[in-house]
Amino acid sequence: MIESAYLHVPFCHSICAYCAFERSANLKQIDAWLDVICDEVQTTLDQAKQNDPNFKLKTIYFGGGTPSVLSCTQLSRLASLFSDVFDSSGEWTIEANPESITLEWLQTARSLGINRISIGIQTFDENRLKTLNRHHTPLQAKEAVALCRQVGFESISVDLIYGFAKQTMADLNADLDAFLELDIDHLSIYSLILEPDSALGKRNYVPLDEESNALMYEQIEKRLIQAGFEHYEVSSFARNKKYGLHNSLIWDDGQYFGFGFGAIGRDDHGLYHHSGTLRQYIQKQSKIEYEENANPWFDAIMTGLRTQVGLNIQKWNLRYGFDFKKRYFDVLEKYEQYFVEQNERISLTKQGMEILDTILVEFLMED
Repeated sequence: MIESAYLHVPFCHSICAYCAFERSANLKQIDAWLDVICDEVQTTLDQAKQNDPNFKLKTIYFGGGTPSVLSCTQLSRLASLFSDVFDSSGEWTIEANPESITLEWLQTARSLGINRISIGIQTFDENRLKTLNRHHTPLQAKEAVALCRQVGFESISVDLIYGFAKQTMADLNADLDAFLELDIDHLSIYSLILEPDSALGKRNYVPLDEESNALMYEQIEKRLIQAGFEHYEVSSFARNKKYGLHNSLIWDDGQYFGFGFGAIGRDDHGLYHHSGTLRQYIQKQSKIEYEENANPWFDAIMTGLRTQVGLNIQKWNLRYGFDFKKRYFDVLEKYEQYFVEQNERISLTKQGMEILDTILVEFLMED
């Protein structure tokens, strides 16, 4: 049974210079998009309830794009579709940008049952914000976190980017200082890697070199662990057990509904997405397409080994019909010093995480 749902809101006030996700700055399309996605959600959830009268979602994630571009009315229309199927003891996350967070919008989100917010701050440096074509100030970022607290959000996450051209370790530490001053319990970090069709990619912007990036990654880990955070996934840090439950379920080889154009979902047939363009989706000319040449057993290894808890070997064996230790004996032997096996799970040591990509290539080659 699928217990998680991801919903993609493909709209933004403006397009960030590093972004290559499916998104549009034409906010006039939102109401027409809402008509289509609400039908999609309602049809899918009705079918799930018909199959199982006790159907509940443990996690819901509204991502984007920028879900906070939705008005209170638009957000209410969309989120209310999930009200009778969300397990209130679960996690319902919404992404937001600082400049579009208002007290009324946050109160609306909380009243609908949304209990976790992920804020795209990216950096506290004004010049780097301009480089990214972000439209908030460092002060707005801090005020947004304060507003989230004011309306009762106990689970707050922040995104930070590192690896800008000419960024120094002092610059990085300044961003980390500013984050730690917020005194919240979750941080997601991302190296500035540019897709060719992003605005910065088209301008041939050159981020920091790989070696400097690696040193910054180590510094982030060092600072956050000193501050009481767990490095529970390659890009994720949590304190006080405030892990991102939705992503954790996915990393543990979970299935999830993918609602809307730009979303990816996963069921018994594999990963799927909506075909075509946003315009075609709004015109109901889009259809569900499954990933070609799927390799779900490797995907499970890849996501599992990204995490502190690792891959559940028994679960993997049962789902995919292989014997993990026999199938990958050569890889496990070659990198034996980097693996830790405990309670039917296999994970990587800190040193193993540093060469994760190399190890994953070896697993893939075995397939």
